[in-house]
Amino acid sequence: MDAFERIPVDVRWKLAARELSALPLAYRRAIRDGADDQLYNEVERVVWQELGKEVGVIARAFGMPVGNAHEVAEAFAAATRVLFGPDYQYEIRDSGPDEVDLTIRKCAMVERAEEAEENPLAACNVCHAFANAAIPDLNRNYVLKYRSSICAGESACSVTVRPASRK
Repeated sequence: MDAFERIPVDVRWKLAARELSALPLAYRRAIRDGADDQLYNEVERVVWQELGKEVGVIARAFGMPVGNAHEVAEAFAAATRVLFGPDYQYEIRDSGPDEVDLTIRKCAMVERAEEAEENPLAACNVCHAFANAAIPDLNRNYVLKYRSSICAGESACSVTVRPASRK
Protein backbone atom coordinates (compact mmCIF):
# COMPACT_ATOMS: atom_id res chain seq x y z
CA MET A 1 0.00 0.00 0.00
CA ASP A 2 1.41 3.39 -0.95
CA ALA A 3 1.28 6.43 1.35
CA PHE A 4 -1.79 7.90 -0.39
CA GLU A 5 -3.80 4.71 0.11
CA ARG A 6 -3.06 4.80 3.85
CA ILE A 7 -5.31 7.84 4.14
CA PRO A 8 -8.94 6.61 4.33
CA VAL A 9 -11.19 7.83 1.52
CA ASP A 10 -13.54 9.71 3.87
CA VAL A 11 -10.59 11.50 5.48
CA ARG A 12 -9.19 12.47 2.05
CA TRP A 13 -12.59 13.94 1.15
CA LYS A 14 -12.87 15.89 4.39
CA LEU A 15 -9.35 17.29 4.06
CA ALA A 16 -9.78 18.28 0.41
CA ALA A 17 -13.18 19.88 1.07
CA ARG A 18 -11.80 21.75 4.06
CA GLU A 19 -8.99 23.23 1.99
CA LEU A 20 -11.34 24.18 -0.86
CA SER A 21 -13.63 26.00 1.55
CA ALA A 22 -10.63 27.90 2.99
CA LEU A 23 -9.33 28.91 -0.45
CA PRO A 24 -11.27 32.21 -0.71
CA LEU A 25 -9.71 33.40 2.54
CA ALA A 26 -6.20 32.38 1.48
CA TYR A 27 -6.18 34.24 -1.80
CA ARG A 28 -8.09 37.17 -0.30
CA ARG A 29 -5.28 37.59 2.25
CA ALA A 30 -2.61 37.17 -0.43
CA ILE A 31 -4.08 39.47 -3.08
CA ARG A 32 -6.73 41.73 -1.65
CA ASP A 33 -4.52 44.34 0.00
CA GLY A 34 -2.73 45.21 -3.23
CA ALA A 35 -5.77 45.13 -5.51
CA ASP A 36 -8.55 47.59 -6.22
CA ASP A 37 -11.68 46.31 -4.41
CA GLN A 38 -13.92 46.39 -7.46
CA LEU A 39 -11.37 44.60 -9.67
CA TYR A 40 -10.63 42.03 -6.99
CA ASN A 41 -14.32 41.27 -6.43
CA GLU A 42 -14.89 40.84 -10.18
CA VAL A 43 -11.93 38.47 -10.58
CA GLU A 44 -13.07 36.52 -7.52
CA ARG A 45 -16.60 36.21 -8.97
CA VAL A 46 -15.32 34.88 -12.30
CA VAL A 47 -13.20 32.22 -10.58
CA TRP A 48 -16.10 31.01 -8.43
CA GLN A 49 -18.57 31.11 -11.31
CA GLU A 50 -16.34 28.58 -13.04
CA LEU A 51 -16.28 26.38 -9.95
CA GLY A 52 -20.08 26.70 -9.74
CA LYS A 53 -20.34 25.09 -13.16
CA GLU A 54 -18.65 22.01 -11.71
CA VAL A 55 -21.89 21.35 -9.83
CA GLY A 56 -23.51 20.56 -13.19
CA VAL A 57 -20.58 18.33 -14.14
CA ILE A 58 -21.01 16.33 -10.93
CA ALA A 59 -24.80 16.11 -11.33
CA ARG A 60 -24.55 14.90 -14.93
CA ALA A 61 -21.75 12.43 -14.13
CA PHE A 62 -23.95 10.74 -11.53
CA GLY A 63 -27.22 10.97 -13.44
CA MET A 64 -28.95 13.30 -11.00
CA PRO A 65 -32.32 14.45 -12.31
CA VAL A 66 -32.74 18.23 -12.70
CA GLY A 67 -36.15 18.59 -14.36
CA ASN A 68 -37.95 20.56 -11.64
CA ALA A 69 -37.12 22.91 -8.74
CA HIS A 70 -36.88 20.11 -6.17
CA GLU A 71 -34.51 18.07 -8.34
CA VAL A 72 -32.39 21.14 -9.11
CA ALA A 73 -32.12 21.95 -5.39
CA GLU A 74 -31.25 18.33 -4.53
CA ALA A 75 -28.56 18.13 -7.23
CA PHE A 76 -27.14 21.52 -6.23
CA ALA A 77 -27.00 20.67 -2.52
CA ALA A 78 -25.55 17.18 -3.04
CA ALA A 79 -22.85 18.33 -5.48
CA THR A 80 -22.01 21.31 -3.28
CA ARG A 81 -21.58 18.97 -0.33
CA VAL A 82 -19.26 16.81 -2.44
CA LEU A 83 -17.10 19.90 -3.05
CA PHE A 84 -17.26 21.47 0.42
CA GLY A 85 -17.63 18.41 2.63
CA PRO A 86 -19.64 17.64 5.73
CA ASP A 87 -19.44 21.24 6.96
CA TYR A 88 -22.09 22.03 4.34
CA GLN A 89 -25.44 21.04 5.85
CA TYR A 90 -28.81 21.74 4.31
CA GLU A 91 -32.54 21.04 4.24
CA ILE A 92 -34.88 21.16 1.25
CA ARG A 93 -38.63 21.64 1.37
CA ASP A 94 -41.19 22.33 -1.30
CA SER A 95 -42.69 25.78 -0.86
CA GLY A 96 -45.00 26.22 -3.84
CA PRO A 97 -45.73 25.00 -7.33
CA ASP A 98 -42.31 24.19 -8.79
CA GLU A 99 -40.60 26.20 -6.05
CA VAL A 100 -38.30 24.93 -3.29
CA ASP A 101 -36.76 26.48 -0.20
CA LEU A 102 -33.16 25.46 0.38
CA THR A 103 -31.95 26.20 3.89
CA ILE A 104 -28.25 25.96 4.56
CA ARG A 105 -27.75 25.37 8.27
CA LYS A 106 -23.97 25.17 8.17
CA CYS A 107 -21.62 26.70 5.58
CA ALA A 108 -18.07 25.44 5.14
CA MET A 109 -16.74 28.80 3.96
CA VAL A 110 -18.22 30.62 6.95
CA GLU A 111 -16.80 27.93 9.24
CA ARG A 112 -13.31 28.51 7.79
CA ALA A 113 -13.69 32.30 8.10
CA GLU A 114 -14.67 32.01 11.75
CA GLU A 115 -11.78 29.62 12.46
CA ALA A 116 -9.39 32.14 10.89
CA GLU A 117 -11.05 34.98 12.84
CA GLU A 118 -11.95 36.68 9.56
CA ASN A 119 -15.17 38.40 8.63
CA PRO A 120 -17.61 35.73 7.37
CA LEU A 121 -19.02 38.32 4.97
CA ALA A 122 -15.95 37.60 2.82
CA ALA A 123 -17.66 34.35 1.78
CA CYS A 124 -20.73 36.12 0.40
CA ASN A 125 -19.28 37.27 -2.95
CA VAL A 126 -17.81 33.81 -3.53
CA CYS A 127 -20.98 31.96 -2.55
CA HIS A 128 -23.28 34.07 -4.70
CA ALA A 129 -21.00 33.72 -7.73
CA PHE A 130 -20.79 29.96 -7.19
CA ALA A 131 -24.52 29.39 -6.64
CA ASN A 132 -25.72 31.81 -9.33
CA ALA A 133 -23.59 29.94 -11.89
CA ALA A 134 -24.45 26.46 -10.60
CA ILE A 135 -28.25 26.66 -10.69
CA PRO A 136 -28.68 27.67 -14.35
CA ASP A 137 -25.94 25.22 -15.31
CA LEU A 138 -28.08 22.48 -13.77
CA ASN A 139 -31.22 23.76 -15.51
CA ARG A 140 -31.30 27.12 -17.29
CA ASN A 141 -34.99 27.48 -16.46
CA TYR A 142 -34.26 28.02 -12.73
CA VAL A 143 -32.73 30.78 -10.61
CA LEU A 144 -32.09 31.50 -6.94
CA LYS A 145 -33.76 34.13 -4.79
CA TYR A 146 -31.80 34.95 -1.63
CA ARG A 147 -33.67 35.60 1.61
CA SER A 148 -31.02 35.32 4.35
CA SER A 149 -27.31 34.60 4.70
CA ILE A 150 -25.12 33.02 7.37
CA CYS A 151 -22.21 35.16 6.19
CA ALA A 152 -24.29 38.27 6.96
CA GLY A 153 -24.78 37.10 10.54
CA GLU A 154 -28.11 35.30 10.22
CA SER A 155 -28.65 31.81 11.65
CA ALA A 156 -29.05 30.15 8.23
CA CYS A 157 -28.92 30.84 4.53
CA SER A 158 -32.33 30.70 2.99
CA VAL A 159 -32.71 30.63 -0.77
CA THR A 160 -35.56 29.72 -3.05
CA VAL A 161 -35.05 27.76 -6.25
CA ARG A 162 -37.74 28.87 -8.64
CA PRO A 163 -38.46 29.20 -12.35
CA ALA A 164 -36.47 31.95 -14.07
CA SER A 165 -39.73 33.26 -15.53
CA ARG A 166 -40.76 34.37 -11.98
CA LYS A 167 -37.72 36.58 -11.32
